[in-house]
Amino acid sequence: MFPKEDEMYRVLAALRSELNEGWVWLTDAGFEPRSIVKITNRKNYKTIYCECLSIDNNFQFEYNKRPRISIKKNEKTIVMNEWYRKRLGGIKTQERHDLQIVSANFLWGKFRACIGHPQVVVRLATWLALTSVVLGGFGVVLSIC
Repeated sequence: MFPKEDEMYRVLAALRSELNEGWVWLTDAGFEPRSIVKITNRKNYKTIYCECLSIDNNFQFEYNKRPRISIKKNEKTIVMNEWYRKRLGGIKTQERHDLQIVSANFLWGKFRACIGHPQVVVRLATWLALTSVVLGGFGVVLSIC
């Protein structure tokens, strides 16, 4: 069964200044400001976790400058960088894709957003922090025994 037209998101490329950022811009989706979301490509079930920012008039004004494709009012649109598009299976820009976007604003979702972040320093810091917590807990257990 094919998804309905209103369930599809038009995917656009991120601005050059946001190529390494860990967020996507989304038309009014009803999420809390700066929420962590889980985005699933329903075609291949690949997922990403990232921060979600809402496309507002200021962003739309900046994005719609020539020669870029314009964001249209009342159209489900997501603006994301190449890192996230490739992780979702290499989805193409300027096309509609069947994406499921749900809130993941809990500890596991935040951890997944950090280990899937476009910047290697964020991924490395997250893994080092987790390793430190595990080793610290192991040290506490050993000192008690």
